[in-house]
Amino acid sequence: MKSLLFLALFLFIWPFSSGGTTYHMSASSMVPAASGTVQAKTDHHNVNLDVKVSNLAKPANLVPPATVYLVWVRPEGESPIKQGAIHINDDLNGELKVVTTSKNFEVMITAEKSVTATEPTGPDVLRTHVKIQD
Repeated sequence: MKSLLFLALFLFIWPFSSGGTTYHMSASSMVPAASGTVQAKTDHHNVNLDVKVSNLAKPANLVPPATVYLVWVRPEGESPIKQGAIHINDDLNGELKVVTTSKNFEVMITAEKSVTATEPTGPDVLRTHVKIQD
């Protein structure tokens, strides 16, 4: 009976497992309680990224204050590319899903004054390096 229950549970969970590799983000001293992960999963020539943060202060509460957190991908040897804004909910959690074609890159979250920023100008609050093995 236990093995049948285990098999049923496995078959239920298996299709929902995300696979890929999880990279843990390093927090700056500006947000010491914050944590973040980047789940990277390859899909043909693309890399699907699921960026999740927790315990990240609202940008307006930073010193100096900001209005938005932006997620950037910086391929090795290139300039950062803005991926989008990561919104922080009332529980201080946020998530952003994006796709890149890069295989070796940094993921950075910066505190910015405007969502229209075209390059990072605010401080890094979280960062990690992702390297996809072919």
